[in-house]
Amino acid sequence: MIDPTVHIVGEGIHKDIQYPGKGPLPTFKKDTKAIFHFRTYVNDGHRTLLDDSRSWDEPFELVLGHEFQLTAWEQAVRSMRPGERAIFTCSAEKSIGYTKLSKTLRDIQKQKKDKDAVIRKSCCGSQTTGYDDLDKITGKQLIFEIDMLSIQQPGEYKKEVWTMSEKERYNLVSDLRQQGNQFFKQRNFESAEKCYAKALGILEQLGLKEQPNSEEWNAIEDLKIPLLLNYSQVKINQEEYLDAIKHLNTVLKRDPVNAKGLYRRAVSHGGSWNVDEAIRDWEELARVDPSQATLAEKRITELLNNVKLREKEEKARLKGMF
Repeated sequence: MIDPTVHIVGEGIHKDIQYPGKGPLPTFKKDTKAIFHFRTYVNDGHRTLLDDSRSWDEPFELVLGHEFQLTAWEQAVRSMRPGERAIFTCSAEKSIGYTKLSKTLRDIQKQKKDKDAVIRKSCCGSQTTGYDDLDKITGKQLIFEIDMLSIQQPGEYKKEVWTMSEKERYNLVSDLRQQGNQFFKQRNFESAEKCYAKALGILEQLGLKEQPNSEEWNAIEDLKIPLLLNYSQVKINQEEYLDAIKHLNTVLKRDPVNAKGLYRRAVSHGGSWNVDEAIRDWEELARVDPSQATLAEKRITELLNNVKLREKEEKARLKGMF
C-alpha cells in the first residue's frame, strides 16, 4: 500500500509529511511569502543537527519567485499548507546552496548578539566558511524539517524593498521623505533619521544599476540632495556635528553653491569648533546668497566671541590646577 504521507516533490527531493496542515494547497504566485521554522540535518545515519531556526530570533521568511539560492526550499514550500510539518530529504545536488545560506544566517545572528563579532569572509578562492560543520557538508545529502507557520499572498503583507519594482522603490523614497519630515516636525528625530537613511539607501541601490554620470545616475544623485540636507539637520539637532559635516560635504561636492548646505555646514563646523572652516562657509554663504550676508557676519562675530570666551575659561581652569 502506498503511504499517502510520502511524496516525491521533484527530482532529488523526497517529502515525508509529519502533520498535514489545514485547508487546500495555496496558490503560490510570484511574491507569495512563506514563513516557517526549520531544522537542518546531515543525512549521515545520525541525523547530525546543523541549524535550528527556533534558537534564533524569528522564523525564516521566503518570498517566492526571486531566484532564491536554495531551489530545494522553493520546491518544498510550494508543496505545503499552513500548519503543515514535513521532512524533505534532498540529494547532494539539491542541497547545493545551503552552505552559503547557513553561513549568511549564522553571521546575521552572531552580529545581532555581538556587534563587534568578527565575521570570516571567504577570499582568494577559499572554500572555508568559518564554521567547521558547514565546511564538511559539501557533497552530502541534507534533511530539512520545515514547520509552515503561514503563507501570505502578494498584497497581504508589506513588501520588502528588494522585491519591489523600480517604480515602487521611487514611490517609497518619496513616502519616506514625507514621513521623515512629519517626524522631524514632531521633534521625533530618531524616527526621522531612520526614514531619511532608508530612503538614501534605496537611492544608493538604484544608482548602482546606472552608468556613472549618465542622465539616470545624475537624476538619482539629485534626488539624494534634499534627503542629505534633511538628514544633516537631524544630526545638527542631535549635536552630532561630524556626521552632519560628512553628509553636507557630499551635498556641496555635487552642488557647491547650495545655500542650505553651506549654512548647515557652517553651523556644524561651529559646533565642532572648526573655527576656520566655519568662517569660510559663512563667508561663502554671504557670497552665494547676498541676502544672508548680515546673518553670516553676525554668526562669525558670535563664533569669534565664543572662541575668546572659551579660551578665557580654559586659562582660568588651567590656572586653578596650579
